[in-house]
Amino acid sequence: MKTSVTYRPKGNFVWGSVAILLDCLFLAQAIFYPIKGENLVNDFVVAFVVAAGAVMIWLRPKLVLHAEHLVVVNPVSSRKIVYKSITELETKWALLIHHSGQRTRVWVAPANGKYRWIAESNTRLFFNKVPSSQGKVIDVTSMSQSHNSDSGVAARLIRERMDD
Repeated sequence: MKTSVTYRPKGNFVWGSVAILLDCLFLAQAIFYPIKGENLVNDFVVAFVVAAGAVMIWLRPKLVLHAEHLVVVNPVSSRKIVYKSITELETKWALLIHHSGQRTRVWVAPANGKYRWIAESNTRLFFNKVPSSQGKVIDVTSMSQSHNSDSGVAARLIRERMDD
């Protein structure tokens, strides 16, 4: 088994990269094609704030899984959690780790709304093969726990480490 695994969805990297690319294009436009009466210092300040926000929101958050503990890195804080102290993993909206009487939300592990919407619409509309009389009896895995959502994948990775 690997000593550590870093979980960070590719979507975060893409959104952060797009934001920084657009920020660089804004700076290039401000430098090479200035508008009369425009203050270049203000443009640099705005570009810096946007780049810092993109890094904090999309590029910094991650979940690092080590052999004995995990590290949750959120935009403004990070927390080290020992696997033995974890009492529950909640995956409804985003991965929420209950540990030692505290709760830590993992920013990089939301339950994607797109997959939840697809699942709910498929079970409500004519694609459902289950007769309506049996629809309430069958146990269905929620999309937040499935491997199609970031919260489900992160929870599975944590459970695998907890079982070892």
